[in-house]
Amino acid sequence: MKIAIMGAGGIGGCYGALLAQAGADVTLIARGAHLAAIQQKGIKLIQQDSDFTVGVTANDDPSQVGPVDLVIFAVKTYQNAEAIPFIKPLVGDDSTVLTIQNGVTSAEEIGREYGDERVLSGSAYVISNIDSPGVVRQRSFPARVAFGESNGELSKRGTLIQEAFSDAGIEAELSEDINRALWLKALYNSPANGLASAARLAPKDLIESAEGASQFKLAIQEVADVATAFGVPMGEEDVQGAIDLITKRPMGARGSMQVDVEAGRRLELEAMVGSIGQVGRKVNVPTPIFDVLYTVLLPHINGNSQND
Repeated sequence: MKIAIMGAGGIGGCYGALLAQAGADVTLIARGAHLAAIQQKGIKLIQQDSDFTVGVTANDDPSQVGPVDLVIFAVKTYQNAEAIPFIKPLVGDDSTVLTIQNGVTSAEEIGREYGDERVLSGSAYVISNIDSPGVVRQRSFPARVAFGESNGELSKRGTLIQEAFSDAGIEAELSEDINRALWLKALYNSPANGLASAARLAPKDLIESAEGASQFKLAIQEVADVATAFGVPMGEEDVQGAIDLITKRPMGARGSMQVDVEAGRRLELEAMVGSIGQVGRKVNVPTPIFDVLYTVLLPHINGNSQND
């Protein structure tokens, strides 16, 4: 299987390194100093007790790569307007685009460009960040991914993709209800990133206080109420599961949006936080905590000019 990863940052770089180390035919689409370092030295993945460096093809021009079997779409959601048409040379008649972006609307956006039949929705479950150009640090183990067909079919292409991930040591779930999987991720990911970014404090550290734990529970319940009204039922056990995931995170481990806000970079505010309020208004569910988080973080949405 020929694989291209659009966006070789913390998440895409981690999956790309693991897939390449397992012998998959991987091309990383990257840019700038990160691209130059990968081209010169390969990509290095630092894990809990070990690290490895693997040589991998890397490029900033998809036309130099051509059609592939699988495009893993892993750029930040605010780059979609540019990145979705940018991958056109990678998408052939038999190609699949697997989006592992944050939020619940990514597949719909990509489908408008390439056809819904070419797109699989997915969610990434790994904490990993770029340490320096060409170097990615994986902070949660094992790396996981869930994805699936919109109709719940356990398709042949889905099975082949699952096998490619599994061969690389990535836990891969071929979901029969990917919409639920996406909302289950939002159930903890949106509160964790929103509250942590506003507080400038890692989710695990924030939830250790009584006040932080209370706000997390309220925020998670807001997402659950929105999802349920939207047609994806979420119960008490789902809310508790999201709380448990946050409390089990490594102390000091920050979410991607918290890393970006502290570094003065652009934020995935719409996908992470704004979308909860937007969907809530469509289904007549109040989202007071997410409305406040959105207001507090909105002045930082474009980052600092020097980091754009």
